[in-house]
Amino acid sequence: MIITVAHSKGGVGKSLLAWHIAIGMKIPIVDLDFQKTLVYTNNLRKINGHKELKIIQPETPELFIELMDSWDEDKNIIIDVGGFDSNLNRAALYISDLIITPAVDRVTEMAGLHKFHNIILELSEKMDTKITANVLLNDVSPSAKDFSIIEEMVESLEYFELMESKISHRADFYKTMEEGKGVTELKDGKARKEIKKLIKEIKKRDQ
Repeated sequence: MIITVAHSKGGVGKSLLAWHIAIGMKIPIVDLDFQKTLVYTNNLRKINGHKELKIIQPETPELFIELMDSWDEDKNIIIDVGGFDSNLNRAALYISDLIITPAVDRVTEMAGLHKFHNIILELSEKMDTKITANVLLNDVSPSAKDFSIIEEMVESLEYFELMESKISHRADFYKTMEEGKGVTELKDGKARKEIKKLIKEIKKRDQ
């Protein structure tokens, strides 16, 4: 299963999600984000005495396509794309079995989501197939209950679906990354439970 965490906007938590999902599922990461956040975090992981994740950095679009063409369908992998639109990022969207689009529940973020939906729409029409992005409410307030604005927007857009899972703003997500760890490596905690629930939902999509 090829899982891609994607949005055409930066700062929505793509790399953070890719990191915690990869550790929780024990799968490699393809890093297409030029900021290389995950490479840096993986170095911290090594320094702190933890087993490194396998992070693959294709140097060219051709090498990326070659890698994914030869990828065993029975093996899971996660792709972290940069917060911009490019042919390479669109290629990642096209070959994905599951696209996860983190979205912050703020009115100011709606324009970015619409822009990304237009990218998915254009790619679907060009490739003559329906590509769906699964919107994940991310970095939301733990006390928030009403997500009607974003729920109504997602429901109105043909190439979006809303995921059941929600990821809250919790210190454990950031603290563990600073140590090169994942929240699923903690013994307990609400952040751990949320990622576990998200991974369970991801695995259901693969059945």
